[in-house]
Amino acid sequence: MQSRKIEETQIPQGGDMAQIAMAVAAQQQKNMITLNKDLLPSKGKYYSNDLYVKKLSTIDIKNLSTLTGDTIDGVMNSIIAHCVQGINVNDILVGDKYWLVFYLRNLTYNDYPFYVKYNCKECGKVGMFKTQMKDINVNYIQDDFNPTYKMDNGDTIEIGFPTIGNEISVNQIKREPEKYTVDGAIDEQILNIACYIKTINGSRVSIMKAYNYICELDALSFTNFGNYMADIDFGIKPYFEIQCDCSNKVLVPLSLTPEYFMPKITNTANK
Repeated sequence: MQSRKIEETQIPQGGDMAQIAMAVAAQQQKNMITLNKDLLPSKGKYYSNDLYVKKLSTIDIKNLSTLTGDTIDGVMNSIIAHCVQGINVNDILVGDKYWLVFYLRNLTYNDYPFYVKYNCKECGKVGMFKTQMKDINVNYIQDDFNPTYKMDNGDTIEIGFPTIGNEISVNQIKREPEKYTVDGAIDEQILNIACYIKTINGSRVSIMKAYNYICELDALSFTNFGNYMADIDFGIKPYFEIQCDCSNKVLVPLSLTPEYFMPKITNTANK
């Protein structure tokens, strides 16, 4: 791995490791800005440290503009690790992940608008809608969220929101299900729900133990728990909401297209 040269005048060379660590952190945060954590879908409630962000690099933009279904998670995780500092990428919540990618894109291009085509089924109008960061719909974490949930069967569950690290573990299970003892094929939706369970009756559990626990629940306990989880989840909504001239609301899916990450911006220097 190639290391970046650090000038001796910038980093103290004495034996005070705390001072050195602070200087190194300052050097790493160069050309970065402090992220307002209140903007995140999680409102930053699970991040104790300040977070710093910087604009996408040429390589980041190239990778984002060539996303495929197979590479999307790896590319996004790599870009967040590169452009967000102050936290290990594996500790970032999945509910914040997509928001961060859209935010970094708009930070890079100074919130340059992206136009989406819409077709109103009510009046038949076909038009173009200018979108910016403010137009991305967000479900925010509840201010009064209580992580303790009492199941209908009497068990007490401690709920935690899945991180990118949890997501990587889930993908590993999906790729190699034969390594895990389960009754039948692994259900991906239940596996995703299992990531939200941190403890059962005070005992910390693995993802697979939580998965097996959910599979063995009675119908009432599972239904009420599933509905509760849907109500408390947070993240960006996967669509733009466009108000047509006829007052009808048109929903247009969010799209991670090459054009979104490489917009055609007029270069006035070459005019």
